[in-house]
Amino acid sequence: MKKLLLLTVAILSICFAQAQEHMSFKGVSMGCNISTFVSKLKSLGYVEKAREGDLVVLSGDFAGKDDCEIYVMSTSASKQVWKVGVFFPKQVSWDSLKSEYKNFKESYTEKYGEPKSYEFFKDPYYEGDGYELQALRLEKCRYVSFFDTPVGGIILEIGSTESVLVQYEDAINVSIKNEEAQNIISNDI
Repeated sequence: MKKLLLLTVAILSICFAQAQEHMSFKGVSMGCNISTFVSKLKSLGYVEKAREGDLVVLSGDFAGKDDCEIYVMSTSASKQVWKVGVFFPKQVSWDSLKSEYKNFKESYTEKYGEPKSYEFFKDPYYEGDGYELQALRLEKCRYVSFFDTPVGGIILEIGSTESVLVQYEDAINVSIKNEEAQNIISNDI
């Protein structure tokens, strides 16, 4: 009986430890407050460009691409990092934009498995009509892939800014963000 109890405690401890893991970005855990997280990114060579409320914008390289903009978002009350977004440099043509998206999609798929993808144009636009970038700016084009991980989600997409965007969302801190937002609403009403 004692062995069974010890085995149960050991299994629950492992499960609890795994449940407390956070998403990482550039090897830095998102399980901390925004000031600590940004400080660690700065030590990796990122440069802070702006800070406003729950958002800090940095610049630097990511995944072999120079001049990326990194957006770090925190929860409103506890200031925990719940999301990191990377905007890759703007592309000048639909072909280069789609190629960059496809290359990153292959890399993320290799590491995280098959995503849920939605890749389409809306009428009157279609791929090959020469107006792909216009369709993108008018939100008549959607290229997005969702990758699930045990600690959060990753979203890869072609943004209306004519650049590829990747977002990392930490599952634990997204829950904290939602709870804090609900508390604000509850307190106001």
